[in-house]
Amino acid sequence: MHKLAQADPTFKDEIMAEPGGENLLRCYSCGTCMAVCLVRRQYPDYNPRRILHMATLGLRNDVLSSHVIWRCSACDDCYHHCPQGIHISELFKAFRTIALREGFTPPDSPALVNERTCVACGLCVEVCPYQAIQLVQKRVLGHEKAVAQVDAALCMNCGVCAASCRSASIDLVNYSDETLLQQLEQQLQMAEVMR
Repeated sequence: MHKLAQADPTFKDEIMAEPGGENLLRCYSCGTCMAVCLVRRQYPDYNPRRILHMATLGLRNDVLSSHVIWRCSACDDCYHHCPQGIHISELFKAFRTIALREGFTPPDSPALVNERTCVACGLCVEVCPYQAIQLVQKRVLGHEKAVAQVDAALCMNCGVCAASCRSASIDLVNYSDETLLQQLEQQLQMAEVMR
């Protein structure tokens, strides 16, 4: 069955109703975003204009299940060059918000906060380059307290928050100090073998 037969004509309207998604239909696939994108240099299959085109066609499942929507680093270099003034990062945030709401998960888990030990100093909020963390009031162990909360639609799993957390209350899944040390040791051993 052809993919367009499964298209959802309301998908583009849903995206445009989401904050950041209002400019979806302004893209005319000129390719400027791809030409300046630093992420594309690391991931050759990263193609923002293709995802935008798929979204306008109503290919809901293909867009929401794509790892590409989680790769945008929100540097906004493409925005500064886009002849239509489209914030690709804002559109991708809208895609990720819908994807999370519908049960899709990012390829990398967002940073995790240990609410028991978080002291709500706010340093993680200040240093997060993606504005993915905010302080919220929560009930923790029967008491109301302020804690850091990570927005999975914005978190890029960069680790800046974990590195700056004075109470060691934020971690990246699969990136413990021990895991990183093991990876470094393996790379050093491989470098020795190649000499």
